[in-house]
Amino acid sequence: HGLPDGARAYLERARDGAARLGGIVRAMSEASRIERAIDSADAEDFDLHALVEGCAEGYRALAGTRTVVVDAAAGPLPLHGAPDLVAQALDKLFDNARSFTPEHGTITIRLAARADGVRLAMANDGPLLPVAMQDRLFDPLVSVREAGARSGPPNLGLGLSVVRLVAELHGGRALARNRDDGTGVEFILDLRGMPRRRL
Repeated sequence: HGLPDGARAYLERARDGAARLGGIVRAMSEASRIERAIDSADAEDFDLHALVEGCAEGYRALAGTRTVVVDAAAGPLPLHGAPDLVAQALDKLFDNARSFTPEHGTITIRLAARADGVRLAMANDGPLLPVAMQDRLFDPLVSVREAGARSGPPNLGLGLSVVRLVAELHGGRALARNRDDGTGVEFILDLRGMPRRRL
């Protein structure tokens, strides 16, 4: 209570540092837990369209004043892979999109068949990505939240590195880019599916 101003500033800085370290430790333990889940993932045949619709329903409840739209052709879209991990990757993308989308903005989840698999994309209205960061966003410990997030704790980018790991597990890749019309950003997962085990 009777601390001089200089000591109080140091104490606050130490508290901030401790909180940030706690966040790093939590994020790293979450990342290692997900990496273990990825290493031990069993593949199954599932309907990616049904999974995306189910996730979107949950996201609408969390989106507040934002609109969540699914843009996908009707009917099932089969994929051989780990549905729980794909759902976790989608959760990370939604969490990221929600923190950057303006209050009455739109988050769009797009799903389309491709010649060699499927493309799953999440796009949101909001600030654009710095061009220099577009290729680095899926690296661990990289974050753009400081550059324009509206809410939420600082995110160390481990969430998006998990997205990349899940895409790679499914024979694909993760991309991030600004929309051509400059209204926001789009995160893309190109998925081919996990290899089938020979019996």
